Parts: sequence; C-alpha cells; structure tokens
Amino acid sequence: MKTRILMPFVVFVLAAGPALAQEDIGFKPIPSRDIVVPAFSDADVQDLIATLDALVAHEKAPEKWLASSRIHFWRFSNRLDQGIVTPSQEAKIHEYLDGLARKHPAHAEYLGTVRAGITARRIGKVAPEITGKDFDGVEFKLSDYRGKVVVLYFSGDWCGPCRGEYPYQRLMMELYQDRPFAIVSVNSDTLDVAKTAKVEKKLTYRSWWDGDQKDTTKGPIATAWNVTGWPTIYLLDHKGTIRFVNLRAEDVLKGVKQLMREVPKPQTAR
Repeated sequence: MKTRILMPFVVFVLAAGPALAQEDIGFKPIPSRDIVVPAFSDADVQDLIATLDALVAHEKAPEKWLASSRIHFWRFSNRLDQGIVTPSQEAKIHEYLDGLARKHPAHAEYLGTVRAGITARRIGKVAPEITGKDFDGVEFKLSDYRGKVVVLYFSGDWCGPCRGEYPYQRLMMELYQDRPFAIVSVNSDTLDVAKTAKVEKKLTYRSWWDGDQKDTTKGPIATAWNVTGWPTIYLLDHKGTIRFVNLRAEDVLKGVKQLMREVPKPQTAR
C-alpha cells in the first residue's frame, strides 16, 4: 500500500508594506499588506534540530529506522520552509545530518538528499534546474522561464488538495496572461490521467510528466527535489529565486501579486 503525505496549510506573517500613492481625499492611504517570511533565530533552529533528534531516536531497530523516520525529516524540512535560514544555521543543520549519516551509514544516501534539499531549495536560494519532458514528450527547462514570476506546483489529480488549487491556477493564468508570469507543474499522475485532467480541468500551463507506473509519487524530479508531500508549491521571483513555499489558495494570489510588483517594467523606446 502506497503512503502519500498531504501538505498542511501554511500560515505566514502579514506585515504592512509600502504605502499606496497618496490620494487627495483627506485621509491617509491604506497601506498594502505584504507576505513577510520571518528569519529564524539560532534558538529556533536549535529547537528544530533537537525535536528531530528526539523523534528519530525512538526507532531502535536499524532495519526499520529509515521507514519510521522519513515523516520526521519531511516535517523538519517543512518547518524550515517557513522561515529564512542563515548560512551559519545551515552549517549547524549540515553538521547534525552528517553526524546522523555516520551513525546510520546504511542510510547515508537518503540523508544526503535531505542535506542537499536544505542547501539548494530553501527560501532565498535560486531554484535548482529542472529538465524533463511534457505530456507530449517535448523537453523543456525551468530556466526557460527566467524573467517571469513562476509558480511551481508538485501536483497530481489523484490529490484532493491539489485539485483544490485548480480554480486559483485558472484565475492566475487569466489575470496575468499578458504579463511576465507562468505556472509550471511537476505532475505525479499516470500519463493518461494527467492528459485527461489537463483538458477536463482547463489547465493550460505546461507540465513535466514525472509519474512512475509503480509509484506515481516517486518520479525522478520529485525524488531529486525530495518532495514527499502533495501539493508542494514554490513561488519564484523573476530572477529564479525561491521566495515563498507552500502558499495556498488566496495566499498564493497575494504572493504572486507581491512578486509581480518587483518585475522591472519594460523600457519604452524614445
């Protein structure tokens, strides 16, 4: 029986952004509301490491250790997605994971993927390249969309919360159809299901097909990105930098609107 983990909703702190242009109506303008990702304190990171360490220590049987620990590593990574990790904090996490790999050498490869995810796929980092084929077997890359605000979904029609994002995806495609914006997805359905859902649900954006006939959640792209929860959602700015992770529904609309304000306006000919 396959285990599929569904991502929880993520709450971000809202803070007042720059004021809107002054209107001559007597009142001060209403400030915009931007999504702000807080920075972790050293104590926050140390507490996350200590919590993870206590959880993975519960399983004493070496042959069962990884199977029972995967959920804890996923939750650890999910918590890290809710804040900004400094280089020194990242080094502390690496030190801890390297120690676990020495303690559990049979699982060093898996722990290496967790470590790589912390290094490469955190908020503030340029998103790693994705190269794969769409539903028609045509290859394309994530970097093809550099210069645009990108919402990257790891999704599948089998996943109820993923389907719940479809109305917001269609709305964004309509709102920003003539702007430097794109949605792309890494699809974890079987190919037939993926193609049918694309048409029936009117999902006009491009997708990598990452399904596997034995286990649709373990395609090569999802595995490389260490994605074990659906949906997983990354918002990238026009420079390709990861700015938000796992914003859902109205929050993803807010995040995109915020990042669209940062896109340089095209130069007009003189």
